[in-house]
Amino acid sequence: MDKNKKQAFHLRELEKSFPYSQAVKVGKTLYLSGSVSWDQDGQVVAAGDMKAQMRNAYEDIRKTLDAHGATSDSIVKETVYTKDIDAAVEAADVRREFYGDSTPPASTWVQISRLVHPELLIEVEVVAQLP
Repeated sequence: MDKNKKQAFHLRELEKSFPYSQAVKVGKTLYLSGSVSWDQDGQVVAAGDMKAQMRNAYEDIRKTLDAHGATSDSIVKETVYTKDIDAAVEAADVRREFYGDSTPPASTWVQISRLVHPELLIEVEVVAQLP
């Protein structure tokens, strides 16, 4: 098998009904789509609560990394999109918990006017180097 062939990963069955992959692996690089605060049915969890939504997004990232034998230390690039940058900065302790003692990735945080669902407050996408 070609080790550089794209391999899609789906965290939820619902994702398969859209032209969407939670992550795509190419060689030893894993590209994770933006993670948000969804439940298994694609409904928003913790509407109005930035800290809880951030925690849910990072938990989905952790599940995807786990499925590929990786950890938060594998992440080399992170982009955070948020509707409220001040609230995201106030909830940054969730991010510190996620990365722990590992070297934090190169990061960009951007405030936007809207995400895919109006109740979502934050979306986090990352790129990881696999072991």
